[in-house]
Formats: sequence, C-alpha cells, structure tokens
Amino acid sequence: MKKTIWIICLAAACLLLGMVAYISFSGKKETEEQQYSFYYINNEETKLKEEKYVPEKESAEVMLRDFSESLNNRETRDDGISLFPDGVKISSYSVNDGVLRLEFNEAFGKMSRTRELLVKAGVVKIFVQVPGVDSVEIYVGKKPLTDTKGDEVGAMNGDTFVEFSGSDGDVYSYDTFTLYFTNKNGDKLVEEQRSVRYRRNLPKATVVLEQLARGPLEKGHYPTIPENSEVLSLTRANGICYVDYNSVFQDYALNVSEEIPVYSVVNTLIAATGVDKVEISIEGNKEVTFGKNMQLYKFYEWNDSLLASSAAKKKEN
Repeated sequence: MKKTIWIICLAAACLLLGMVAYISFSGKKETEEQQYSFYYINNEETKLKEEKYVPEKESAEVMLRDFSESLNNRETRDDGISLFPDGVKISSYSVNDGVLRLEFNEAFGKMSRTRELLVKAGVVKIFVQVPGVDSVEIYVGKKPLTDTKGDEVGAMNGDTFVEFSGSDGDVYSYDTFTLYFTNKNGDKLVEEQRSVRYRRNLPKATVVLEQLARGPLEKGHYPTIPENSEVLSLTRANGICYVDYNSVFQDYALNVSEEIPVYSVVNTLIAATGVDKVEISIEGNKEVTFGKNMQLYKFYEWNDSLLASSAAKKKEN
C-alpha cells in the first residue's frame, strides 16, 4: 500500500514539474516575441515618438508595403505629426544584399535640415526592422542623397541615429547651424554646416559659440578663435547680442587677419540667432583694440565682403 502511494506521489510530482516547465517555456517564448515600432514626430518637431506596430505577417513584402504606405499617407497622431512633410513621398524601394534602397520624390530635397535629420532617423529606424534589411540608402529621384559638403550619405543603420533614443529626448533639441571659420590664408571666412544636439534650455548663441571654439571639422577650414577662449557672459536685447570673452580671445589670437576672429563671431551669431548687431568685450572691458587697429567698442554688423564664396550669402532672417 505504501509503495502504491509513493508511486502515485512520484507521478504527480513529475506531472507538476512538466506543467511548470511548459508554462515557463511558453512564457519565455511569448516574451521573446519580436516587437516592432512605427515612428512619427512630436508636435514641437524636436524628436521622434514611438508606437507599437503589429504586422499582419512578419515578412519583408508585407512590412515594406505597410511602412511605405503609412508614411506616404502622412498618418498623424493626437500627440504628434507625420514623419513626412506635405509633398514628400517614397517613389519606389528595393532590397539588395541587405541594403534597402528608398527612392524619394524631389520634394525630399526641399525640407529644412532639421526636418530632414528627423525624417532620415525615423525612416532608418522603421525600415531596419524589416526582415533581411540591415541598412538603408536614400535616393532623391535617381541620385543618392548628399550632405552639405556634396558627399554621398551612403548606407545608414540603427547606430547612425543612436542619439534619437532614450528617455531624455524632451530636454534636447536638434538644429543645423552655419559656423564661420577661415581659409588656409586666414583672410576669408568659410561656411561650415554643423548639426548639433543640445539641451533646450541653452540659448542658440551659447551653442554656436561653443562649437566655434571647438574648431572646424571640414578639410580646408581653419580655426578663427583660440580653443581656450571662454564666453564669460552673453546677453541679447533689442536685436543686439553682447558677448564678453576672457582675455584668451585677445591675447592668444591666431595667425589670421585681425578681422577674421571678430567677424567669425559676428556672422555666426547673426546667422544663428537673427540679431542685427554684435558687441564684443574682453573681461568686461569694451574699450579694447583687437589686433592692431580693430576697436571692439562698436556694434558690428553682418559682413559679406569677407566670405570666401564668390556669391556672398546674406544673413538668414
């Protein structure tokens, strides 16, 4: 009798262990199920927002169709806007060796740099989820997308836009600024476009002057102000930007024309902030002679004559 009871208990225990193992396996399988997302833009047009996407079938054909149709239809949300602005559409797509080629209509090239950055990030993050797609190449018409220097952007993947991930997106902004550095001879200003991610509570004037102090990134461009120069104070009132630098700005001037550092700051600030004039001081002192002849005690305005481009560009309003 005891032997029979022992056998029954053993069988029950085995059955219970089997059920636990099945439940655990099923739960694990369910939690490991592939999750997909669709992206759109917040109302302030500063970051991407994410929502869950469930495909009818987890195949490249179905997901490519769903994503492209949703994007082209400019589907909106209560808490955001469509990824594509009005007029921008995907004309065609094809996949070859893990690279998705997306062809857009000509309207793609008419977007602002800030919106283009968000669109590129959203498109890449959406389509790299498709089975068999490792990276995305964007074409405008039949021509590959190029950057501000005219170089082809090439294939992009999820790592390209890692800065758009994370929970702190609300406190950051993304902008493309025009900075003014100098040429090899140090007698002309050259433009350099730079996309910057920065805290939204920082004034744009502060951001661009920090970038200016870091120096150029493009070949053939050279610094205009010493790297260790610091902005001691920065105020803006009545269309005028007042900048107070430490003595490094004056004492350790680079081997360039004396106009170049001053107008590098002036043109950069006017282009970024829309002010009309800039006044520069050194550690609170306005009556300073910069170089041999430049008096800082004045309001400096936009300078076209120093631009290296033969077709000098006017300031952006």
